[in-house]
Amino acid sequence: MIMQNVRVQFTIPNVEKVANLDIHVNGEQRSLKFRVETFNWDSDNGSSEDLVNILRDRIQNYDSQWELYHIGAPQEHSIPITFRFNEKNSEN
Repeated sequence: MIMQNVRVQFTIPNVEKVANLDIHVNGEQRSLKFRVETFNWDSDNGSSEDLVNILRDRIQNYDSQWELYHIGAPQEHSIPITFRFNEKNSEN
């Protein structure tokens, strides 16, 4: 069985723009880039369904060089979204 993805959760404090991670997989070094964006999740902007639609639209229209990686748990008035740099889309 071939595993395509390994998910490791860790905290990187104070990421303002992009987190660059260098990892080794089977002795080969790989560089990964992640970006965490915080989206407003305020009930004053509508119902939960409205907020989900707004969030879905923002994710679908996000910079095409970045792919959705993880949607975090909503906090007081925001929700963190992690994107991973997609090298395949950066060649365009």
